[in-house]
Amino acid sequence: MLRTKWAAAAIILALAVNLTRAKDDETYDLRGPAPKKGQVTVSKTTFKIKNSDVALKIGGMKLDAKQTLTAVEEDEDKVLAVEGRQTTKAQTKVTKEEVETSTSLGGQEMNDKKAGDLDGEVFISERTGEGEWKHSLVDNKPTDKQKKELDKRVGPENEDDLYPAGKVKVGHTWTVDAAALQRVFGGSITDLKGKLKMKFVKIEEVNGETCAVIEAVGVIKGVAKEDEGDLDVELDMKGTTWRSVKTGLDVKDKASGKIKMSGKIEMDGAKVDLALEGPFTIDSTAKFK
Repeated sequence: MLRTKWAAAAIILALAVNLTRAKDDETYDLRGPAPKKGQVTVSKTTFKIKNSDVALKIGGMKLDAKQTLTAVEEDEDKVLAVEGRQTTKAQTKVTKEEVETSTSLGGQEMNDKKAGDLDGEVFISERTGEGEWKHSLVDNKPTDKQKKELDKRVGPENEDDLYPAGKVKVGHTWTVDAAALQRVFGGSITDLKGKLKMKFVKIEEVNGETCAVIEAVGVIKGVAKEDEGDLDVELDMKGTTWRSVKTGLDVKDKASGKIKMSGKIEMDGAKVDLALEGPFTIDSTAKFK
């Protein structure tokens, strides 16, 4: 009887091993299906720089500060028109856009919390060329600030450049050029340079959705064009994406690393040398409505 039990256990173990191997040999299309007209996606992204070191030089005076920044955006996006695998027209409702900062300078604590310029707005995005979009508010004429923010936006560009063509197995690796990430950063950071090393590490369930878990590591450099002046930006980052193998939607993203920003800006009419360095995190979720 004892030998029978061990034999049964051995059969079960062998079956489990074979099933695991079969799963490892399975291939997946990481690009996913084309978008569909009428598709609605709800997303939330939180970007945070925590306790960063900020150095300011004004004339011959130097000031050191500590700053924490948290930016939150919640959107509802609807596909209005599609050509092939590319959305050509979309509607975005910005349900929440908020920035909160906490700064310690010279023994003083300064806290600020304000809504973004597009908070609560609805706008239409129309693709006018390769990576080029025209945005217009639905109900209102944009203010000068809103127009600048709309100009920084990138529409729902096809993500095929981020993922390998054809089906691949768990363990597959590839490299992505920074230029392919422009749709991720929009117009907030331009002139992107660098590369990300990507790896398809495993299959995992997220809220009942079968997802490909994809890791990315690398250094990205670019330029942040602000009203006060241009800043050089460097992101040394590591990120993980949970991408639905059925829909191609990134249901969850997490990234962390170190950010550096430096350049000359204008503050209250004075030219200021600014340098910022600190840890950052990005957390986002998305789902179909």
